Amino acid sequence: MLQSLATWLRALGYDCLAGPELFGRRLLEQAVAEERVFLTRNAHLVNDWPRALVEQAQIVCVGGGTLPEQLHEIVERYSLDWQRFLFTRCLACNEPLRVVNKLEALPHLPPRVAAREDSFWQCGRCGRYFWHGSHVQNSVTRLRRWMER
Repeated sequence: MLQSLATWLRALGYDCLAGPELFGRRLLEQAVAEERVFLTRNAHLVNDWPRALVEQAQIVCVGGGTLPEQLHEIVERYSLDWQRFLFTRCLACNEPLRVVNKLEALPHLPPRVAAREDSFWQCGRCGRYFWHGSHVQNSVTRLRRWMER
């Protein structure tokens, strides 16, 4: 229900569990076990699941109807610094990224990226390499627009 929001929270550098294998009651149980906030759009969730589980959870019903509204709502609610930790986590795995030198990254890069970029990061879990190309610049522009509303 909030997969895109989770991806953008990761882009902001915040630890956020989500994914096709993590949803519903299983995700709520994990949130309770790890003392995490459970974000949902389901206003009836508290009526659908066992009361004992719901009472232990920190459940926040996200009101925004669009992704920009949802992200702005969560950033405001939790006073998140949306600029400080940008692109420090893997968007797929949620793992913090580690800095790697260009020589280590080089065999894994498209030739145009290798010629143009000098700073690289890698996810320790999935092994993906990252750099701050035009996609990052475009995302930052979009974030500024969303956060300045």
